[in-house]
Amino acid sequence: MTILAHLSDLHLIERRHFRRGALDRSRLALLSVGTPLDAEARIAATKSALAEARRLGAEHVVLTGDLTEDGRDEQFEVLAEVLADSGIAAERITIVPGNHDGYSEPGTYARALAGPLASYRGTSAPGACTVLEDAIIKPISTMLEGQWIVRAGGLVRPDDVHSIRRLANDTVSRTRALVIAQHHPLGSPAWAGLEWFDGVENGRALHDLLLERTRLHVLHGHVHARATRNLCGREHAQVFCTASVRDQHQTLRLYKAEDCTLRELGAPTLQPVGSVNTSHTPLLAATPVFA
Repeated sequence: MTILAHLSDLHLIERRHFRRGALDRSRLALLSVGTPLDAEARIAATKSALAEARRLGAEHVVLTGDLTEDGRDEQFEVLAEVLADSGIAAERITIVPGNHDGYSEPGTYARALAGPLASYRGTSAPGACTVLEDAIIKPISTMLEGQWIVRAGGLVRPDDVHSIRRLANDTVSRTRALVIAQHHPLGSPAWAGLEWFDGVENGRALHDLLLERTRLHVLHGHVHARATRNLCGREHAQVFCTASVRDQHQTLRLYKAEDCTLRELGAPTLQPVGSVNTSHTPLLAATPVFA
């Protein structure tokens, strides 16, 4: 059994964002509408969620996009600092970008992976794949760089679908749950007419692949709410979304990968006062949850 932790939508901002020019400050305020521009609070929320994942014995942590508020270099430096401070080894963390991470100039996220986030390239760069005892983590980017901030759309790239299919056919995945980490959900927005603004192009191709392969699963973010989807009445769910860390509400989801299937773990079992979990044994009651 392999335990995975899932976080999303951190929306980290740089500590000195107030030193931006007037136009940049207005853009940041618009992107953060309804949420205080408090860099330290967002950092603290992310650190708390990572600490909880570590305490509960997660063997791998997946962060599914909108790592920053608008993809500036300084914000990726904050992310690198937070991840390093977590004490979780870089090879046990996978990150993928979201639409917010592409609102800066094109190439910023790639520059971050080559710079402050270089330790996470092995698990997170294009083409990366992490093989665990009972799961394989495959990150894909649905980010569209350089789009206007009024658009939150994404794209499932055909090359990524082909690589997922090849991986699903590989012998390494035959005894493991194959977990795709991406930011955008597979479906269209609930409101008609919002497809271009908030939908994901070519999502159907990956959806159809999930219908073919029961051991294929998707972890995503973007909608800032917990959601679980069963496809065509199948016994186990294949698509999972978690809430936003920025919103600080039920931000951490944990799953067990076992028998080629990913299932959510139930509420954590509290530690006795004064006890310390020095191992990576999950302190959890393994109760599957289905939608």
